[in-house]
Amino acid sequence: MSRGRPQAINALNREVRGWQADQELFDSLVIELAGVNRTDWRCLDILGTRGPMTAGQLAEAVRLTTGAVTGVLDRLETAGLVRRIRDTADRRRVIVEVTDKVDTLAAPVYGPLMADAAEAHAVFDADQLGLITRFIRIERELLAKHTRRLAEIDRTT
Repeated sequence: MSRGRPQAINALNREVRGWQADQELFDSLVIELAGVNRTDWRCLDILGTRGPMTAGQLAEAVRLTTGAVTGVLDRLETAGLVRRIRDTADRRRVIVEVTDKVDTLAAPVYGPLMADAAEAHAVFDADQLGLITRFIRIERELLAKHTRRLAEIDRTT
């Protein structure tokens, strides 16, 4: 006998929140091992998942000032984790991208996790994986929407 929809949604929400908390704990250890601060790591993560972008685009993505992102990029570039390259279409623009060093450093950290994930996810067929992917995409869209909503709250009142 299946549970009712409200109970199923509550169980799903608990699992998602637990997953977010577990991810935060994991990320904290990864950040510590990488020897960078949380802000630098978030910028590196955004560049790694979304691809090359300008410093301004990165600043908008992580909700920092362009000046703060310049400091982040200086540190990450000094560490050999990102590089700045001139945009071939507009030489005034600089594009930031992660270097291969990121993959080299990530392999011993994320490699075992990804191997275990591949094994654990083998129980799902392609259609089920598509449904899970759709769910995650919806969750991300909701988070982006409500991040924008919270950012617009007037904190002076």
